[in-house]
Amino acid sequence: MGDFAISQFSDAIRALMDRDSELATRVVDQDRMIDALRRDLSASAALVIVKRQPLASDLDEVLADLRIVEDLERVGDLSKNIARRVRSLSAGAFPQEILTGFDEMSQRCIAQVRNAVEAFMHRNAGQARDVKMLDDGIDQEHHSLVDQIVGLMGESRGEVADFVHLLFCVKNAERIADHAVNIAEAAHLKSTGKPIGPVTALG
Repeated sequence: MGDFAISQFSDAIRALMDRDSELATRVVDQDRMIDALRRDLSASAALVIVKRQPLASDLDEVLADLRIVEDLERVGDLSKNIARRVRSLSAGAFPQEILTGFDEMSQRCIAQVRNAVEAFMHRNAGQARDVKMLDDGIDQEHHSLVDQIVGLMGESRGEVADFVHLLFCVKNAERIADHAVNIAEAAHLKSTGKPIGPVTALG
């Protein structure tokens, strides 16, 4: 499910960068597959709880798994939202510096989700902490892009609708990075039994 959610996000970004409506439609259509995976995994977790009646740490692990499944589903939903907005864009082009900034930020967001899932799968507390530490940088990139886009909206009134769509795409990418942090926090708790706590660039 993690690999598929990452693929959906990556394809949604590529669809936006290339103005590829066909790829965007595929992302939208495939979202139901992530929903189906979420239902299957949630049902499996519920069955474990009912049949095995796990206690204490075992129950915490199952609940952590459920939280991660929900976060991955949200990654899929937000990717679908980006793809839907791609299909609503006009034929006009965004300034290259905005596209480059958005692509760079999005690639970091994709890496965040991938690293968070890997931290969970391999119980790598250090990798989980790195995901949380890098989130502040993505937040800063997000705010910078929003400021740039809002500034351009005032200069290009004929393209305001497209810029609004882009603003939402930027926000959705930033929210996906937030879900990566949620997954990393669950991974850290699962591997150490403790929450991550405050993390800075100095560790």
